[in-house]
Amino acid sequence: MSVLAPVQGVGLKLKRYRIYNQQVDLVNNTVGGSVINPLVVNDTTAVSTTATSYTQVKSYSINIPQNDFGHTVVNAIRVQIYGYVSAGTGNLSVLINGAAPTMLKTIVGSTNTASFTNTSSALVFDGIISLSGISSPYTLSIQADNSTSGDTTYIADVYAFQGLAITSTSATTVDQQETTPSNTILDEIGLSYSGSGLRLLAYVIRYTTATATITSTDNFTPSGKTAATLSIAAANDSVNSPVWFYEADNDNNDQVPTGYNGSITYTVQSYVGASGDILLIGSLRAWFGFHSLTFPKDPHIGFAETSFDAVNISTSLSVVSNIYTGTWTGLRGGVLNLFSVSTSGYVAGQIANGWFNIDETSYILLGYSGHILFWYFAIEVLE
Repeated sequence: MSVLAPVQGVGLKLKRYRIYNQQVDLVNNTVGGSVINPLVVNDTTAVSTTATSYTQVKSYSINIPQNDFGHTVVNAIRVQIYGYVSAGTGNLSVLINGAAPTMLKTIVGSTNTASFTNTSSALVFDGIISLSGISSPYTLSIQADNSTSGDTTYIADVYAFQGLAITSTSATTVDQQETTPSNTILDEIGLSYSGSGLRLLAYVIRYTTATATITSTDNFTPSGKTAATLSIAAANDSVNSPVWFYEADNDNNDQVPTGYNGSITYTVQSYVGASGDILLIGSLRAWFGFHSLTFPKDPHIGFAETSFDAVNISTSLSVVSNIYTGTWTGLRGGVLNLFSVSTSGYVAGQIANGWFNIDETSYILLGYSGHILFWYFAIEVLE
């Protein structure tokens, strides 16, 4: 059903421009515009034991989500544990479903275990565990003891971040190279595109000694060019301090035809810069973005509606026109503001809409497109 009200007249024709659900998460998945949090354990409640043989002190039931294509691509979890002792030597063991897990890398500790003598809280275990072949949900548990009778071992904080582990130094395709019903443009209006193309946003933690890379190409990308590239500098991140990476600039490599009706297909690849490095991607999103859309000749009366996700930005989306009517709050000059936002972090699901009356001198302008994930965008016009 059209968002436009019925209009009586001769020669009027309804035309549409729509992008639906163009934010696609290739690793985790989204629910109602909000990403499922890859930080699956954030436990700061201290527990203790005086046992001299391993005793379970912590246990967590964790789901492995499917991504937006309905595939399971999460394959690893990084666990960091802080602990201390009153005296003696504390010991711990990290288990998956009650058994010693397959370790991709132990950063602090020995395989899935650790021994420590510190008497104030410190990082005593840091390891990246494979989830390959593990069914969802699974149980992450911690056992602890103290080597000396009468002494106490404390497990203070536990953090765990799960995602897709990238360990290859050559480009590895992330999950898919396909078209889905959501990856289509319906453009009966005949808009012209500027600064359009595939965008990337990643939410990661790293144990890397060299720059890691995520790249993408889509069906509008000329040969030999990439539509988007994320260069992820080397670092050893805390599990409870993941980092957003995003394409910061408009990319003009893509050549979207005027009035394009069809699919958007794309391939996303990632690799690390040195053998032994691990990039753990908790969320990796691809979406079609643009800088501006210019209307074709002749006047149009229409209705625009959008909701959006955004990260770490100050930006706006506006209809810029010399002739207009509109009901948006904050109307000023020749600009109808659909939304303005300034945020640090991640904002999801804000909605704006309104009527407009425009001609070929008008355009949809995105103040800064590199950070916005369009969940829904639609224009309907009468000609």
